[in-house]
Amino acid sequence: MKEKSSELANLSEAESGSDVIEQGKDAEAIAQKPEKVRKLTNYLLLLIGVMIVFSMIADRIIPITDNARIKGYVVPIKPQVSGQVMDILVQPNQLINRGDVLVKLNPADYEIAVAQAKQSLELAGQQVGAQTASIASAQARLTSANVEKEAIELQTKRLLAMSERGVISNAEADDARAKLAAARANVLNAEADLERAKQQLGSDGEENTQVKSALLALEQAHLNLERCVIKAPTDGGVSNFSLSEGFYASVGQPLMTFVSTESLWVEAYFRENSLGNVKVGDPVEIALDFAPGKIIKGKVSSVDWGIDWGQSNQAGKLAEASTQTGWLRQTQMLPITIEFERNEAKGVLRIGGQADVIVYTDDNWFFNTLGKFWIRVVSYLSYAR
Repeated sequence: MKEKSSELANLSEAESGSDVIEQGKDAEAIAQKPEKVRKLTNYLLLLIGVMIVFSMIADRIIPITDNARIKGYVVPIKPQVSGQVMDILVQPNQLINRGDVLVKLNPADYEIAVAQAKQSLELAGQQVGAQTASIASAQARLTSANVEKEAIELQTKRLLAMSERGVISNAEADDARAKLAAARANVLNAEADLERAKQQLGSDGEENTQVKSALLALEQAHLNLERCVIKAPTDGGVSNFSLSEGFYASVGQPLMTFVSTESLWVEAYFRENSLGNVKVGDPVEIALDFAPGKIIKGKVSSVDWGIDWGQSNQAGKLAEASTQTGWLRQTQMLPITIEFERNEAKGVLRIGGQADVIVYTDDNWFFNTLGKFWIRVVSYLSYAR
C-alpha cells in the first residue's frame, strides 16, 4: 500500500515538472515574437529605404516614362485644280510610296486649255514676225529718207551758190531751202517710226514680252493638266476619306488625310527632376504598345526649353497665384523629342500610338543593364494592357 502511494507521488511530481518546462517554453516563445516582428520591421524599412535611394539614383541615370506618343505630320490632300473625280487608286489606310497616284480628275478642260495656250503662242510668234517686218520696212524708209536728204543738201548748196552770184532768183533759193527742211523732217519721221517699231517688238526670241507671256500661259496650262493627277507627297498612308467616281473636287477642299511616315518622332514627357542629365544624342530604347515585345532604338534629338503653365497674365488684370499647397509640389512634366531607327520601326508605327521610353544618360553598366531588362519586361507587359 505504501509502495503504491510513493509511485503516485513520484508520478504527480513528474507531471508537475513537465508542466513547468512547457510553461517556460511558451513564455520564451512569447518573448521571442516581438523580437522577430522588430527584426522583420527593420528589414522592411531598410529595404524600403534602399529602394527609395535606388529609385532616386536610377531616375537620374536611366529616366523612364510611359507618357510618350508617336508624332508625325498629318497633311490634308487638297486638289489644286477643280474637276470631276475619274479614278481612285488607293484604299483607306493603305501604305503608299512617294509619287504613287492617289486620285485622277477629269483632264478634258485642262487639255483644251493647253491647246488654246499653244495657239496663243503661235499667234504671238506671228505677231513678232509681223513686227520684225515692220522694223525692216521702217529701216528701209529711213535709209531712203537719208539718201533723199543728202541729194537735196547737195542740190541746195549749188542753188544757194548760184543765188549769191545772181544766176537764180531769191524765190528759187527759198524753195530749195524749204525742200531741204522737208527732207530733214522726213529723216526724223523715219527714225521715229523705226524706234516705234522696235519698241513694239521688244526683245528678240523667247525674251520677247509677247512670246514670254504666251510661254508662261502654256506652262501654266501644262501644270494645271498635271495637277489633275494627285500624287502622294511622301511615303505614308491615307485615311479618313470616302470618295466615289463622279464626285466633283473643288480647289482647296480636302479629299483625304495623308499621314507621312518619312517624318515621325516620339514626344516623351518626363518629370522635371529626371532631366538633369539628359542631353542631345543620348541613346534611347522605346517599347511600343502597338508592338509588344519589340524594342526600337533611338536617340534624344532635342529637349524643350519650356512649356505653357497657364500663367499668361493679361494687361488690366491682377496676377494669378498658384493654388498648389503642401510640402511636395505637383510633379511638372517636360517634353523631349526622340528620333529612332526607321528601318526597325517600319510597319509598327501609328501616329498617336503610346510608348514607354527609357534614356541612358551615362555608361554605367549596372544601371544600364537593369534599364534594358526592365524596358523589355515593360514591353512584354504590353500584351496584358
